[in-house]
Amino acid sequence: MAKKMWKFKTKNFTVVWEISPDSFDSTYMEKDLARECRQKIRSGEWKCFNSEIRVIENVTKKVIGQAFLGQSIYADPSEFRDHFGMNAKGHGSYFSDMVREAIAEARQCFAKFQAATKEGLIAQQKILAIELRTQAHA
Repeated sequence: MAKKMWKFKTKNFTVVWEISPDSFDSTYMEKDLARECRQKIRSGEWKCFNSEIRVIENVTKKVIGQAFLGQSIYADPSEFRDHFGMNAKGHGSYFSDMVREAIAEARQCFAKFQAATKEGLIAQQKILAIELRTQAHA
């Protein structure tokens, strides 16, 4: 089950970070580190989780941008959001990179989203046909 960890809301959009449990995969790790991680995850000291950032349009509640990262391991998942912004070399944390990625996708998709929303509204409108007749008076 997903857990909401952070939310930023503007007039038109909401950016949300949610995490969900993930299974531990140690295939890319050195054996001693993998053993330590496995022990601490099994004991509950550490958490293994997926992160998802979503950009949601506030009126329709549709997701128009998102970013996903799995296999994060932290004692406290809130530490994943370790710092904000960019450093002098233009790099940020996984969290800030994911937020930027989701917002960039939302910006690319927004024109298509607006057009589809407009088409949907037009299709839902009821059309009232009125016919006027006049009689000539002699």
